[in-house]
Amino acid sequence: MDSKDMFGKDRLAAGLAACTILLLFVFFYALHQNVTGLGREIEELKSLNSAVLELDARHAALDGKVTELGTLPRRTSLMTMENQVRAMAHAAEDLDQRLDGKHRDKLAAIRTMLQEIGEDIGDSR
Repeated sequence: MDSKDMFGKDRLAAGLAACTILLLFVFFYALHQNVTGLGREIEELKSLNSAVLELDARHAALDGKVTELGTLPRRTSLMTMENQVRAMAHAAEDLDQRLDGKHRDKLAAIRTMLQEIGEDIGDSR
């Protein structure tokens, strides 16, 4: 073989090796950039996950408050009825003091019934 052919083959091999090394650097640089990008995305997903968990906790707290608010009309109406029953019992007691003896037995029965109704309403609240 000729020294020129040998020198040409050596140059070709060196050029291929340099291109291979250059391609490897480009490949590893791109791989490094992708891994770095994935790391950032993972951190963003972690922060997003914590935000979702926080919103879920807020949602549960709000659901509890809405449920509590939903029971307010019933509790309010029970309190109103209890106050009305107390007012009627007070009126019956006032009538008992003003009327004569023959109606007192009936008023005592009415007061007893009103007291029982008031206790039942108080227990259901």
